[in-house]
Amino acid sequence: MPENKDIKKIVAKNLANLRKNKKITQTELAEQFGYSDKAISKWENGDTLPDIQTLYQLCEFYNVTLDFLVNEQSFEDKIKYINHLNRKIIINNSLIELLYCSFVWVLAVIIYVYLFTFSSINYWQIFIWALPGTSIVMLFFTKVWKNKLYTFIVRSIFFWTLITACYVQFIEYNIWPLYFLMIPVQIALILTIAINDKLKIIK
Repeated sequence: MPENKDIKKIVAKNLANLRKNKKITQTELAEQFGYSDKAISKWENGDTLPDIQTLYQLCEFYNVTLDFLVNEQSFEDKIKYINHLNRKIIINNSLIELLYCSFVWVLAVIIYVYLFTFSSINYWQIFIWALPGTSIVMLFFTKVWKNKLYTFIVRSIFFWTLITACYVQFIEYNIWPLYFLMIPVQIALILTIAINDKLKIIK
């Protein structure tokens, strides 16, 4: 464990390396957290330390732990470990998401087989409805991934598949104009991302 007098220098070095690894300037980081670039410079020079809440926010921003910041092990080794850990988390979360999505299709198969076996109803449309059902499951995982592009794609898929399912289900009513609804919906989804980015800059 490093002596207290060295903690500032260790944290400062790690903060500077993390920022450079993320390829952002001190000014950009300052805007992100509402500080001046001089404050960021002091952190990275070891003159001062951010308060514990800001340190926690920095860890979330860089996707590291507090232990990472106070550890003087080589930065490259720590980054390799973090990347390895992140890959394992991504694989694990992906498998969990696939498992939950598969439940939707298992349910769809059960409903189809039941109706076909006991009522002689060939309700193949259930598999079309399984598409927006799968999208709903994926929407829950957008909170896990916290990725704007993934969230945008999943939301778009949900609305497109929902309208498609409605169209297929009620095809005899010739409701294809429903697809025109996707024009304002798609624009709204794009604007949502743009507005969120603007709000982050303002903050």
